[in-house]
Amino acid sequence: MSLRDKLDQGAQQKIEENWPKVQQIFQEKVGPAALAAAKNDDTMRSVFKLAYEALPFPLRMVIKEDVFMQFCFSHRDNLLPSGNATGTSA
Repeated sequence: MSLRDKLDQGAQQKIEENWPKVQQIFQEKVGPAALAAAKNDDTMRSVFKLAYEALPFPLRMVIKEDVFMQFCFSHRDNLLPSGNATGTSA
């Protein structure tokens, strides 16, 4: 086992040991920010555009960006666990 593998294993173990703290940070800091962003159509439009650009090229050739955006906006409540992502649709 290389030194890097040992360090990676040690880091992973530390993350696992501190996972409850990590979860708490996400719930307290990231979660509210994500929910607030989900209520903002301009922010979500940017997020959906990034997601579209990350799709495999053959899929982007079949699905046009405006169709993808409309689909994402109509299903954005399903993207977040709480279902509180309502806002004005695009």
